[in-house]
Amino acid sequence: MYVLEYKQLYIVPEALTKNRTCQSYRWKQAAICEDAAPLEAIRATKARPDEWRVVPMGSSATI
Repeated sequence: MYVLEYKQLYIVPEALTKNRTCQSYRWKQAAICEDAAPLEAIRATKARPDEWRVVPMGSSATI
């Protein structure tokens, strides 16, 4: 199984940063598929493909 994810800006709440500002990114899931090829095709059609990724999930991930 593979997951298509996109990068989303995340600003850490001030209460968690001890008076420091912190901007980060979180990866949000957009689609899941048995094969990576269809997800890569979708990723290629996006305006900013560098902000999208296809990653293995579950038992298909190798350690």
